[in-house]
Amino acid sequence: MKKIFALLTIVALALTSCDKTPEPEYQPEAMPIVALDKQSISVKAEGGNYSVGYTIKNAIGGIELNIVNDAEWIVDITVEPNNIAFVVEPNESTEAREAELSVEYPQAEPRTITINQAAKSEEPEPQPTLATIELEVSNIEWNNADIAVTPSEDIEYVLGVMGAELFAEKYAENSEAIITDRIAEWESTAKMYEDMGYDDPWQYYMQLEQREGERTYNIKDSDIANLSWGSDYVAYCFGIDDEGKATSTVATAEFATVAPVASENDITISIDAMTKSSVEFTVTTTTNDPYYVTLETTDVLAPYADKSDEELIRYLLPQYNNQIEQRTFTGTKTITNSDLGKSVNGFKSYKVVVWGFENGPTTKVFYSEEFKPTDPVVDLSVNITLDELSHDKVTYSVVPNSYSVTYFHSLFTAEEVGTDGGKALAESLIAEEKFYQRLSSGPVQNEVVVEPEAQYYVVVFGYDGNTSTMTSEVFLSDIITTPAVPDAKPTIEVEVTNLAWNGADIYITPNGDFKYYYECRTRAKFEERYGSVDGIYDRVVASWQSEGSSSGYDWLTVMGWYTNDGYRVADIGALRWSTEYVFFVFGVNADGSLATDVVVKEFTTLTPQQSSNEFTITINSMTRSSVNFTVTPTTNDQYYVTVEKVGTLAGYGPGEDKSYDDLIDYLLPEYETQLTPRLFTGEQTISNSDLSKTVNGFSDYQIVVWGFDNGPTTTVFMSESFRPADPE
Repeated sequence: MKKIFALLTIVALALTSCDKTPEPEYQPEAMPIVALDKQSISVKAEGGNYSVGYTIKNAIGGIELNIVNDAEWIVDITVEPNNIAFVVEPNESTEAREAELSVEYPQAEPRTITINQAAKSEEPEPQPTLATIELEVSNIEWNNADIAVTPSEDIEYVLGVMGAELFAEKYAENSEAIITDRIAEWESTAKMYEDMGYDDPWQYYMQLEQREGERTYNIKDSDIANLSWGSDYVAYCFGIDDEGKATSTVATAEFATVAPVASENDITISIDAMTKSSVEFTVTTTTNDPYYVTLETTDVLAPYADKSDEELIRYLLPQYNNQIEQRTFTGTKTITNSDLGKSVNGFKSYKVVVWGFENGPTTKVFYSEEFKPTDPVVDLSVNITLDELSHDKVTYSVVPNSYSVTYFHSLFTAEEVGTDGGKALAESLIAEEKFYQRLSSGPVQNEVVVEPEAQYYVVVFGYDGNTSTMTSEVFLSDIITTPAVPDAKPTIEVEVTNLAWNGADIYITPNGDFKYYYECRTRAKFEERYGSVDGIYDRVVASWQSEGSSSGYDWLTVMGWYTNDGYRVADIGALRWSTEYVFFVFGVNADGSLATDVVVKEFTTLTPQQSSNEFTITINSMTRSSVNFTVTPTTNDQYYVTVEKVGTLAGYGPGEDKSYDDLIDYLLPEYETQLTPRLFTGEQTISNSDLSKTVNGFSDYQIVVWGFDNGPTTTVFMSESFRPADPE
């Protein structure tokens, strides 16, 4: 039988008028519209109290909703302004059920509320009991402590320390949330390294923090956290497996670091002496209590001008105790920056910073006056020597009497120096500021391009950049007269010897005093870049000019980076077997012009004798960090073995963009010391450590083998792919 919940309808009476006045034209009223904020509700098997909000547009005064209900398991229905409330009884059946509440209102379209109640579930399977971990904090110091970890089972766990205030803010209501947050941190780290080209999953970074066993950890020695004096902390620990599932409850232990005892020490600091790279100062104290000393730039100190001394001290204190001990003193001391392991220079301003220190800060922070390191005034004198002279190049050296004096040096023609000993020249250089690239301190050697049969002087004078003034007389070298251009054109001899599968010795012998440039390329790459011998010099010079333009250097400076002089064996690196190469060399003058012909030598590296050897690779055992396998060959010929990530091997082989020869060329180590340990004959049982290769449980790998005797002698053989895992 239907249950109807409604108030009595008010009946409107029609009034009539006795007047003869015409009745107004009838205007139809707007129809009521009922709107529900939910059309359906999902209810759990246990049932409970539920409600649905509603509105009535164009409501009829005094009329409420009518709710029609056919379900006996929906009870206590009440209609209140803008709200329909009801109770859903528990579903004791193992089948879900559904009912509808009809919402009725005069003249309005009916509405329905669908109630879907879940079935009573069967008895849930008992959840595995998580391990527990006990934490005990002891030996607490001002910045350190020991944490004893005792797990109830043999699990891997993560141990950390967090400020008590932050822990309470984030995890007071749910300490298990720290596991989710730590996983998010590892995922973020993995994403950052993925963007840099690495492919390790987030579990790899978790593994770096995992620990195991019943142990006591020193917070500083174990790099768990940086603690500060007089502060509250929470040590936390949780078990976690490789899939990120918790294997224990989260254990916590609260502790507070030791607070220092205040000192009445009053400290003054005086600067005694300095150079551009050193400072000596005296710290005077009123007690014999220990204090900490450091030296900082004003840029470092500026952000803390409006902050507390404690914030500055926390920032400046080094992490390691040996640095703290090095910078801690008692009584009045005269100290240098090198005593503190700190450097200074003449380009920044500094202050000496001192505070009382014993198990944390015991006084306020004291500062010296601000200073910028400068050298004491020294009267400059120099020794100028001519090191090398040719028709197109002069090399000279300047040795000053002090490393602390800044001076200008350069080479000028006798006409530019004039008859006044270079005084007018020096004044014009300073006025026009044309000399900053020739300012030096200490000994210097400089090479300059010159004209043949001309006269030059080396010009030197002291200069103070702060005042833009000359600080010494002008020093001149003896007059330098360059020789005429030699008649014979220089040559270069090139000899290619000792050809091997992966290299050759190329001897370069120049017959004159000039620089030269050389390259060694495969024939294919040589033809792709240069095409012919005629274009080599112009193409190389163009590359120097391009690099100079992009880096802000003169192209002759760039040329100097890539050219050599004198007899030498060319550094051509490792070559590839059975490959044609083109080696070329040409000499250049100091002005970059071509000094010799371009000499070209062509050669081919040796081809290794091929082998019929075939290989079977069997994986015997593994852990997360090791793999043991057996290589079984069909002959006794030598072979090479390595272990590589599957991702490294992708894209090589038949039908791929790159061949197995390309893979071998990529994987072969450059040095014989790495190659020899990976060479074997006959059946061998090998582990990754035998090959000096590492594996981990978060990447897939393959064993890679090929015949090898002075180069590859077979194709590549690979094992099935595997992911290292600990045995069950």
